[in-house]
Amino acid sequence: MSTLIQLNDVHKIYNMGLSSVHALRGVSLSISQGEFISITGASGSGKSTMMGILGCLDKPTKGEYYFDGQPVNQFSESQLAKVRNQSLGFVFQMFNLLPRASALENVSVPLFYARRTRYHNDALNALRMVGLQDRATHKPTELSGGERQRIAIARAIVNNPKVVLADEPTGNLDTHIGAQIMMIFHELNKKGVTIVLVTHEPDIAIQAERIVKMRDGKIIEDFIVDEKTHREALEQCQQLAKEKIAEE
Repeated sequence: MSTLIQLNDVHKIYNMGLSSVHALRGVSLSISQGEFISITGASGSGKSTMMGILGCLDKPTKGEYYFDGQPVNQFSESQLAKVRNQSLGFVFQMFNLLPRASALENVSVPLFYARRTRYHNDALNALRMVGLQDRATHKPTELSGGERQRIAIARAIVNNPKVVLADEPTGNLDTHIGAQIMMIFHELNKKGVTIVLVTHEPDIAIQAERIVKMRDGKIIEDFIVDEKTHREALEQCQQLAKEKIAEE
């Protein structure tokens, strides 16, 4: 598999008045196209800061970031915006949906910023991929937490991104609904989408093929999950998702 993301000796320092916070300390990381990777660590470990850099939402203070072979450090703001819109999809713990817009309108937001005039079918197809085409006209307040997160995933994938970046996507959901969300990520990964997932939940992290553990702004472990453990975690996730469907 070809390298899609490459971080070389990345540092991130936030200046806080007279003091400074060293959020990342010499992080180097390579992610190949089609990988499913989870980034774990305690609060303050630097995982969310690294996610912000990977998502072109923030820039390193020092070090290099290459996305698909291109030097992100040298990108203009318009180039960064283009990468975010066309190559990256974002899923957040708090959903970040527009409260007064319908599900279909929320999913269409990236298409609007891409200045595509005909986006109804693409947005509806994205909703269909997460099983919510029948909720297209519903507003977020009319949806459950799990449904809102599925809408957020549909929004993330509507532009067919190379990478989906998910920051604690199951953090506000119960175990069974979280399993449904994880099964969507697994299906996307089967189709070749690279998944980078930040989580503090061990049972979620172990579902990835590879785990990167962080502490104090550094990567302290980076390993491939053994096949047996990964398979058992995936089977448990599938079972929990099926139990939720049976309840409905």
